[in-house]
Amino acid sequence: MIDESYKTWLIEVNTNPCLETTCPLLDRVITGLLDNLFKLAVDPIFPPPSFPKTKKHLVPENIFESNKFELIFDELVDGPKLECLPSKGKS
Repeated sequence: MIDESYKTWLIEVNTNPCLETTCPLLDRVITGLLDNLFKLAVDPIFPPPSFPKTKKHLVPENIFESNKFELIFDELVDGPKLECLPSKGKS
């Protein structure tokens, strides 16, 4: 959700989302989603054995190259462009 200042807000978190892979499409989508999620959120904190062990390399430089998530709204880039749009209540 985006407010009147073009700030994005998380509006819902499911405590028990359905991650059943009941068909080939869901198997591919959910498996890829979870794989990417763990690569971005968990691996930098708890690196798997293949990550470099030095503190300098806690987050590999190429961690985001294999990321399949897509940023659809960047507040820093897109926000200023939206400020020129008329808002509700203003003439």
